[in-house]
Amino acid sequence: KMPQLHHLSPVGDDLSKWRFKLKNFDNDCDGGRNLNKDLKQLASKHGQDHLLMEAYFPPNYPAAPFFLRMVTPRCQWYTGHVTAGGSICIEVLTQTGSPHSWNSTMCFESIINTVMLNMLHCEVYQVQTATGPGGLAGPLRVDLNRRYCYNVMQEYSVFEAQSAFERMLSHHRANGW
Repeated sequence: KMPQLHHLSPVGDDLSKWRFKLKNFDNDCDGGRNLNKDLKQLASKHGQDHLLMEAYFPPNYPAAPFFLRMVTPRCQWYTGHVTAGGSICIEVLTQTGSPHSWNSTMCFESIINTVMLNMLHCEVYQVQTATGPGGLAGPLRVDLNRRYCYNVMQEYSVFEAQSAFERMLSHHRANGW
C-alpha cells in the first residue's frame, strides 16, 4: 500500500515550487507502522498528521532533476533518506551519470513513489560521518523527542536543505552509493 499524496499545489504564484502532503503509510511494514504512530502523536501534540514536502523544478527541468525537501516535521537524523537539513538523499535526484541517477524520461510521480518507498524500506546501520555525530540509520522517524531540534515543527529552511544536499553529494562522491 502506497502512502497518500494530498494537496499538491504551487507555492504562491511560483509554478517552479510545489508543496504536498504525505500520510497514511503502509501498516504492513515496521517502517510504515512506526511512521504512522509518529504522525498520530505529532497530530495530537502539534495538529499536523502528515509530512509536508516541497519540490523545486529548475528552469532546465526535465534535463535536470527537481530538488526535493521535507518542510515539516523535523526528522531523526539518518532516517528515511532525509538529510539532517531536510533534503532527500537518493541517487535518482542527482546527476552523477550512473545508471541510478537522474534520467529526463522519469516522471514526478515515479520519483515520489521511489522516495516514499525509500522512507520506509531502508537498511538499518550505524552511520559515521566526517563532521556529524553519527547515529542509527533506518526507516523514517519524526524527531518527537527533539534529539536533533528544539521544535519538531520548525521548518527546514531551503538553505539548510541545499547545504545538506551538497554535503551528501560530496560524501557519496568520495564513498559511493
